[in-house]
Amino acid sequence: MRLALAFLVLTLPAFAHHGEHHPTGLAQLDPGTREMQRARQNPAATPFVPEQNRTAADADAAGIDDAAGLLNAAHAALRNRRTAQAIEFLERAEARLLTRSTPANRASVPVEQGPVARIANARRASSAGDVQTALRETDAALVALERPRRRPR
Repeated sequence: MRLALAFLVLTLPAFAHHGEHHPTGLAQLDPGTREMQRARQNPAATPFVPEQNRTAADADAAGIDDAAGLLNAAHAALRNRRTAQAIEFLERAEARLLTRSTPANRASVPVEQGPVARIANARRASSAGDVQTALRETDAALVALERPRRRPR
């Protein structure tokens, strides 16, 4: 009897999805990413974002200053399923690339190509919990910078 009960307790969650893939969404995201999504859903609320503050402090402590280094750090965070940290590094890499010298007649033209576009795609994918797409876009951004990610040894 106990064995049958234990079997039911262990197998019932497997049947809960009715043959569908595991649900995506907030349950699979790290606390910082869930916090970002909650803030977006209720923009009028006073922001309380302790996870994002910790993530930003961790990124500051990393001391990475160039876009390629930030992208490599984002890639490492994505591999470890730390999407909030990856988003922080991606935002910093994007900002680093956007704060460049631009002729005055092109200052109002948005950057929609090259590494900046790839970083934006990686950021969106990370926010949605699509880690594989975010990894591919991060690699593509590094290639667009002509600085492919070094393979770990």
